Amino acid sequence: MNRAWMVTMAVAAAMETQAASPKPRVDALVTVFTYNLAAVPRNVMTRAKRVATAAFAAAGIEVRWVEGKHLGEQREVASGEMRNVVFDGAAPASFRPQAMAVTNVGLGAGSDVHVFYNRVLAFQDSAYMPEFLGNVLAHELTHALEGVARHSSRGLMKAVWSDDDIAEMFRGPLPFAAEDLDLLRAHF
Repeated sequence: MNRAWMVTMAVAAAMETQAASPKPRVDALVTVFTYNLAAVPRNVMTRAKRVATAAFAAAGIEVRWVEGKHLGEQREVASGEMRNVVFDGAAPASFRPQAMAVTNVGLGAGSDVHVFYNRVLAFQDSAYMPEFLGNVLAHELTHALEGVARHSSRGLMKAVWSDDDIAEMFRGPLPFAAEDLDLLRAHF
């Protein structure tokens, strides 16, 4: 079986499982404005957002995505919180080589997440890169919501993902550790 066929079958199976599972209760709403300065292809962005949305849905958080036109624009949402995600081309030279993104924590509702798309592009398996990017998005948005620069010993909020963690991403987003669920609930 060729690789594209296997990927298609895995995605279809995951969607079927998700459709059959009960919908989680939504306790919170976050609107995320995205600024695609790195020209991330639409199909990659769509898959990545789907993964991040699923991660938060499992925690009772609804994510709404809005394409921002230009940084600093006036924005309003009917309810919930707002966050910005900027897809930058390259990471500054001063950042650790393994850093895929950075979140400015503790700056309030306007806190920015910056994703270094050149580093995400270097992911070892390009067929699954959008799923990897989706987990990076969920990880960084969690930092913004928790308001602290901390990591867990397992799950989505680990500082460095193992090969097993990365393999798990292709079956769905990494789960939140119990302490991260507690911090998210405390935030909302």
